[in-house]
Amino acid sequence: MRRPPVPRLVLYALILTLSVAIVIAASTSTATFGGYNIDWDGTSEFRELADQQSESQIALETTAYERSNTSETTAIILAPEEPYTANDSRRVRAFVRSGGTVVIADDFGSGGNALLSAVGADARFNGTQLLDEREYYQAPSLPVATNVTDSQYTSDVAQLTLNGATAIDANGSTVLATSSRFGYLDRDGTGGLSPGDELSTYPVVTVESVGDGRVIAVSDPSVFINTMLTQPDNEAFATALLETHQQTLLDYSRAGEQPPLSIILLAVRSSVVVQMGLVGVAIGFVWAYGVFGRFTSRSTWGGLLEIVPEPLRDHFPIWLREIASGDEDTPTELIDEDTLLKSLSQRHPEWDETRLRQVMTDVLSERSRTEDDE
Repeated sequence: MRRPPVPRLVLYALILTLSVAIVIAASTSTATFGGYNIDWDGTSEFRELADQQSESQIALETTAYERSNTSETTAIILAPEEPYTANDSRRVRAFVRSGGTVVIADDFGSGGNALLSAVGADARFNGTQLLDEREYYQAPSLPVATNVTDSQYTSDVAQLTLNGATAIDANGSTVLATSSRFGYLDRDGTGGLSPGDELSTYPVVTVESVGDGRVIAVSDPSVFINTMLTQPDNEAFATALLETHQQTLLDYSRAGEQPPLSIILLAVRSSVVVQMGLVGVAIGFVWAYGVFGRFTSRSTWGGLLEIVPEPLRDHFPIWLREIASGDEDTPTELIDEDTLLKSLSQRHPEWDETRLRQVMTDVLSERSRTEDDE
């Protein structure tokens, strides 16, 4: 096997490193709650959990709701950054009313309440931070919901570890989990218990029927982020939600920018026309390579070298000049020394015969070593 010179090996290493960096950058995201965000505030681990526990699908458009088997699908929406349009809300509402289950997790934004209203649910996110100075993880702003009602959505869940949560105004919906009795809403924003704050158990997870479906509200989307998913019993809660139905629709249509490579892959997976087109292109490339093969490669390089002034061509790597000229596989023993000496003499008339022969010897020795490495 021919061994490339060291400078070319360095170039190949740089190209490989750059290619890997580009692929990583194009396939990951920094969006908070993003399914392709592998940092602490992303939900890449939850996305992988969904792949393990159900037939998961990532949706970047709400048209995915229209293609879902509603009675066998749970849709999950985390902290929508933008409001759903009228048409988008209509699709989600139709999905729920025809038997689908949707989980809406939000805290202080307006998108969650707008969507709850649009689908016909009664629960609302309070929007005030929930604190607990008795039952918490690391700080009162990370309260632990210690009161969990047994249900199919809370199987094997004894508590939930929250991070910057709000409470839910149940408004008649069924409460599945609440804070401890030492929880309170920080209405004056002091970050601590004030005279007007009321200690009580505040709902953090509710469920209600809407049409033939269900709407589950979770007052802290951070339950599902990478750094919190491993806290008790957040992963068990996520697993219970995913296992209630055979299919899961991860709705990232309002979750900020998605990585371009992931968008392309999703487009390919969701479109039979695109898949068939790519197969056709691949077949075309294979056929073209089989017909034209190396001729095409050499013709291309040869054409490029033809437009380069001859004095500059001598500075091109010898391997590139060989490919372009078609002499890449020319064995060393077929080279005529007299012809080579004459060519060097014409190209460098200022050199004496001793120098010409020395250069010729060096060239032939280098080619011989290259052939030995094959």
